[in-house]
Amino acid sequence: MATNLALQLQVIEPDTDLNSIMIGNSRYSDDIWDLRPFITAKSTKESQKYIRFEYISDADMKKTVKQYAYFKLGKTKPKTVRDYINGKFPMFIEYCSINGIHSFADVTLEDYLNFNLWMKDEKKVATGTGFSTCHAVEEIIRIGQIKGWNVPQFHLPKTETANQLWNTKKSMRTNKTKPIPEDVFDKILYHAVHDEKDALTKAGIIIQSQTGLRINEVLSIQEGCVKRTSDGYDYMEVTLGKTEKGEPIIHKVFINGLVKNAIAELTEHTAELRKESGLKELFLCRIKSQNNKIAPYTETHWNDKKLRYFIERHDIRDNKGDLYPLTSHQFRSTFVRELIKRKVPIAMIMKQYSHISIEMTAHYLTLQEEEVKEIYSDMILSPESKIAGLRAKEIKGKLDDLFHGKTEDEIDDVISGLAKTMSFNPLPTGVCLYDFRRGNCTDGDGCFFYNCPNYITEVQFYPILKDELDLLEKEMARLKELGQEPAYQVQAVKYKYLKPLVESLEVQLNGKESLNSGKVWSKTLVILTR
Repeated sequence: MATNLALQLQVIEPDTDLNSIMIGNSRYSDDIWDLRPFITAKSTKESQKYIRFEYISDADMKKTVKQYAYFKLGKTKPKTVRDYINGKFPMFIEYCSINGIHSFADVTLEDYLNFNLWMKDEKKVATGTGFSTCHAVEEIIRIGQIKGWNVPQFHLPKTETANQLWNTKKSMRTNKTKPIPEDVFDKILYHAVHDEKDALTKAGIIIQSQTGLRINEVLSIQEGCVKRTSDGYDYMEVTLGKTEKGEPIIHKVFINGLVKNAIAELTEHTAELRKESGLKELFLCRIKSQNNKIAPYTETHWNDKKLRYFIERHDIRDNKGDLYPLTSHQFRSTFVRELIKRKVPIAMIMKQYSHISIEMTAHYLTLQEEEVKEIYSDMILSPESKIAGLRAKEIKGKLDDLFHGKTEDEIDDVISGLAKTMSFNPLPTGVCLYDFRRGNCTDGDGCFFYNCPNYITEVQFYPILKDELDLLEKEMARLKELGQEPAYQVQAVKYKYLKPLVESLEVQLNGKESLNSGKVWSKTLVILTR
């Protein structure tokens, strides 16, 4: 069964014949595990659909790595396991070979520490590479000790874990997939729509920015994927890799005019390639290194070969003047941030992405709990935030004290620490800071009257709140005219709290351009109403 999730594998008992265990198209005893039945995306390189063990010459060490690979296949998606075995371990195996280590059991704590120094001093690896490699070695030792594999029995001190050895506190912070800043996003989308000449780059950016889909899912779309409902709504058929069923399915994703036009242009651009190759995919290219073979574009080179060159061509820079380090992953969190800001309920996002739970939706969109907190903490807690609410002055005062005299990196650390301890519950017009671990909220619909001390909003929500105030004033005028005093008084209570809230945000805007004044995103973003 094709899947992008963990596999259901046979339990290995002490007397199990390993030759009888099949993994995809391969036997456990093979030096190459063919995972093509489980990794079906054409956007994934063929070479990345195999786990290879030939690089491990020592039989005992190979046995342990296979045990670890088999264990991981039952816990996470096959491609991730492949990346661990063939992307992380070869460097450790090389180090062991150089130093005469022939079994994991022979690895000492000193070897483990020296391996990390070797990666830093000899290999000159980047922090992310060093950390992930060190973490893989650390994990195989820890799991092996529990499972009874032939691994060393020393315990890794807390001061000598992958996190500590590679000082990933800062790198993990900076490497988190944060939404694209609004001013940068506007530039990206503008140049993609108006200036970009490469049809694949143009279409990929537009589709991702307007749907929040994964890049491998975007690259999988085929000729004729755009359809229309009986009541006139355009949608795109796309293969979603992660669903509640655990297997890829064809799903409908509603699209706007930008996406529809981009797909039409791409369809025309690659028509000859499809005719020549017989392939149905729209993201096709010729591979020069393979005698101009026609094949679907892969996700492997998308960030380096498409996005990086796009940023360079159009000279898109951040607020520090540096070329913006755009990755395809960022479009997803940016999309959801904008949906939340525009009052689109989580339930609607769930429907768009065919997921059964909020937790699964968040995972699919790379918005795990910590990442959701990150979006809201950046919005509410940053030094530049302009907040309103009953506790806004108190919170802002405490934040100013915490930030005083600190560098930008130190401020990021403070915000990250606060985000881990505070609750950020999304609301259509702000956030609720109530910690539901204390029990259910007893304030009823207080949030919607904006008189709850746990409610905080920010100027990014101003357009929504202003529209709500305008509608409220019209309704109050109508009820006054009709003489419906009881109903009028109900609305007047809302008005009592909403009016000063909106005014507070207006003061903080301080004459700046309105947040809903001509932003490309606000005009083009797909709003999920179906």
